[in-house]
Amino acid sequence: MAISEDMHRVAHHLQQKAVAAAVNERDSYARSCYNRYYYSVYLECRQMLSGMDSSWASLSHAGYPALLGGKIKRNFQAERKKAFKNHDSDLVNIIDKANRSIAELQKIIIKANTTRVVADYEPDEKVDFVGADRFSLRSINVTEAHGWTNSVRTHCKTISSAWRQSNA
Repeated sequence: MAISEDMHRVAHHLQQKAVAAAVNERDSYARSCYNRYYYSVYLECRQMLSGMDSSWASLSHAGYPALLGGKIKRNFQAERKKAFKNHDSDLVNIIDKANRSIAELQKIIIKANTTRVVADYEPDEKVDFVGADRFSLRSINVTEAHGWTNSVRTHCKTISSAWRQSNA
């Protein structure tokens, strides 16, 4: 988790540099900020997934949402059926919560990656600076991007905990 926290700190530093920079440098700092916020999300997810199955550590970035919504969700569905059949309402609730976290995590990963791709490969799409300390890229406010890591961390903990309990 330390690497993702470091990445998040770097992103925040770049966010501050972007708003303080000269006009001709602001866009580059802001783009780098979004890139680092994305990588903080990516590293959080990779840590969770590799803890669930070491072979998932080498999965491509784009494969994360599919894995979450596919194999992991199917595993939870099967385990939920067993728990329901065994009248284990606590485990059913834990798995239901994990499934909600999967859906939210997929949304964040897709949004963060899409924003990173725009930041890295679409230089004609300018960062919109609003006020003294805020900016957005393709309608993704930097405040939202700043919050991705904490949200992802929470969802990952929920999913990991459910995985351990349902696959014990």
